[in-house]
Amino acid sequence: MWFAGRLLDVLTGRQPLTALAGRVRDEAYQSLWELRAARADWRRRVRGRTPYVYRCRAFPTADGALEVVAVVALDSDVFRALAFRLEPGDADSGPGYGAARWRCTAVTAR
Repeated sequence: MWFAGRLLDVLTGRQPLTALAGRVRDEAYQSLWELRAARADWRRRVRGRTPYVYRCRAFPTADGALEVVAVVALDSDVFRALAFRLEPGDADSGPGYGAARWRCTAVTAR
């Protein structure tokens, strides 16, 4: 899933947090800010490997949102979990947003 890869890029320091501007609501943006500091170990490149999304599954909810869980590989034998919630845009999302544009409303990583 595209968004899981972008979150991983931010958490590993390959992209700035602002790369997700407009795609993350305020609460999730604050969580990402805290996770980025708390997951400093994700930024190390062990033996020169680039972290990647190993597996990703999306689960639709009754209210039309998606709850997504991803397994990320930081190295050949180091795996971590990333979970986030995507909600479809609405009229209150601002110009350029709509039902086709998803926004992240929650994120966590372990």
